[in-house]
Amino acid sequence: MSAITSSSSAWHLVARIAAALLGGYAFTWGFTGLGMVGLVALGVDFHEAETAMLLLAFLVFLGMFLWAFAAANMVRVWALLVGGAVLMTSATWALQRVLLG
Repeated sequence: MSAITSSSSAWHLVARIAAALLGGYAFTWGFTGLGMVGLVALGVDFHEAETAMLLLAFLVFLGMFLWAFAAANMVRVWALLVGGAVLMTSATWALQRVLLG
């Protein structure tokens, strides 16, 4: 019985590490892209928007990374990180097409 629990525990830890690193990175990337496009749409210079969002990205990634380990429900963690990344990246592409088109 202990082999099953240790194997299950190992997979649980791997899932948390993957969520923290991969999911946190994807979420932060979508957040940064959407923030940059949004700031440029509001009239902020591109390089100022880029600098501001990249500085903020460190805090967002740290928050998502820590939350992935602190949350009780891994399904909720993956849903928010992957779903948020997909939604924000899609919104970024759509808004960028409007601005450039």
